[in-house]
Amino acid sequence: MSTRPVTPARRRRRILRDTLLLAAVLAVLVLRMDFPVFTARQALAATQARYFFGPGEVIAALDNPQEWDAGRFGPSDRYYILRWGDWYAWCGISRSGPFWRTGSLGAVENDPSLPLIPLVVDEYSYGSVLVVCNDPGIARVELVFPVSSPETDSGCTLLSASGGQTAEGCFLIPYYIPSGSFLSSDALQVKGYDAAGALRYESPVPERWAGYGISVSGEVG
Repeated sequence: MSTRPVTPARRRRRILRDTLLLAAVLAVLVLRMDFPVFTARQALAATQARYFFGPGEVIAALDNPQEWDAGRFGPSDRYYILRWGDWYAWCGISRSGPFWRTGSLGAVENDPSLPLIPLVVDEYSYGSVLVVCNDPGIARVELVFPVSSPETDSGCTLLSASGGQTAEGCFLIPYYIPSGSFLSSDALQVKGYDAAGALRYESPVPERWAGYGISVSGEVG
């Protein structure tokens, strides 16, 4: 049985077909399977694509401290603050040897009528909260939140964390809570202060605080 000769034209078509197939397979691996990618920018783009966000404008890129007690933002090695129209997002990616891995992303839609809009980046132990600020007079943001505390009669206590502006109109505030506790977005109160330390805005006390035995005034009962 004779076989058709492989001409240069057929060889080129086969090479082109195989190249396109390989590119498609690699794209699927990068976008869907956390396959290591070569650069942080590629990992950022792949993460945004997976979460159907953007591509957003990078307004800050922050490398996480290696020491867990040095104000880490969360478990990822690098965090980005992104803006896409009226939406803001954080995106965390991590290293994998000489490569990068795609990571996680959370987003919130800006509401210009609110001075401060919080978005929890990581809920456990060492984490952070991204706060979008619509009041240019706010220079420092404080987070107030309840956590479990067996030492108190109510079984909880109020903790706080604060920080200055990280990037244009955004505050990324790290916090630490005891192991076994977690920070819930619907139990978070935010406050904004001007450069002199005067209170400019205070969000309402969350309704969920009542379940912790905390009054509207913030007193633990």
